[in-house]
Amino acid sequence: MTPPIFPTLAGISWPVKRTPIWNTLKQSMVSGAVTRVPLSSYPRYQYELSFEFLRAAPLFEEWQQLDSFINSVSGAGSMFLFNDPNDNTASAQDFGLGDGVTTEFQLVRALDGFVVPVFTPNVITDIKIAGVSTAAYTLGNYGEITFTTAPPSGELLTWDGTFYWPCYFDDDSTEFSQFLYQFWELKSLKFTTAKL
Repeated sequence: MTPPIFPTLAGISWPVKRTPIWNTLKQSMVSGAVTRVPLSSYPRYQYELSFEFLRAAPLFEEWQQLDSFINSVSGAGSMFLFNDPNDNTASAQDFGLGDGVTTEFQLVRALDGFVVPVFTPNVITDIKIAGVSTAAYTLGNYGEITFTTAPPSGELLTWDGTFYWPCYFDDDSTEFSQFLYQFWELKSLKFTTAKL
């Protein structure tokens, strides 16, 4: 079953916070020096959104929509997909180099050169082998492209399309505040990307 997509609502306010989260083991030595060992190859991202208003009137029902969405994923219990409008597109993105043997490759995206896997593609508009479009592939559950025939050695693989970020809410409780008749606000809603 495909996870639900976080709704786009009009009342979102600035700033929208996005925090890279790394996991580093730090060991202090007797000399006072500290050894640091990164325990992950790429970060998770924590988002924090706030909503200045969520209308409850029948014409809009934004408060009902968000409350229902949070409940539909059991608070922090189930995964959902988030469309980050600032980081949701791949264009001629390299995702592998053929070796004549390997058929499965993970989709990725690079942000100024730093690469992370794409687990939940939205729309794939093109897959190319050495600049030539192909449809001879299947898409796996977590963004894996499996070619019918292994791409030839040295052939660059690229993709174009859009993607979502798989996320979980950080907390099981959400504090909505009603400040006017049929108007609600939500000061902080935090969620973090998942590694699949």
